[in-house]
Amino acid sequence: MLSQLLLGGLITLVSLICGSLIWWALSEALERHEPWLAKQPVPPKSLLVILISVLAAMLIMTLGVWIWALLFKAMAIFATLEEAVYYALVAYTTLGLGDLTIPKEYRLLAGMIGANGFLMFGLMTALLTDALRHVRQAHRRKRT
Repeated sequence: MLSQLLLGGLITLVSLICGSLIWWALSEALERHEPWLAKQPVPPKSLLVILISVLAAMLIMTLGVWIWALLFKAMAIFATLEEAVYYALVAYTTLGLGDLTIPKEYRLLAGMIGANGFLMFGLMTALLTDALRHVRQAHRRKRT
């Protein structure tokens, strides 16, 4: 039991670090391009920032799912990589279809992956909000 919790905590930490690094990189890019973002026309640039932010959020989600899937495959919990990715995606998104289940002896990891996904959805929401806030602030500073 403790080993599953430690492993799940470690994988969650790795996932959060990866997501935070992507967020940091996006923030740095927005900071570097602030003068350009503040110039007219602003709406197309805002749309570009939204698209890049959504792609960053999708990258965060994809990395998290793949980290878990590779762990499941390395532990031989699932026979194929496709099954491991499918289960990780369903659990990570907290969808929990139940058509593919994790063996009973690893069920604590199922809860850990759901909690990891829940945390990452919060991080992705913050990333999108922060990116839009950054563009709006740059535009306001330029107008004043």
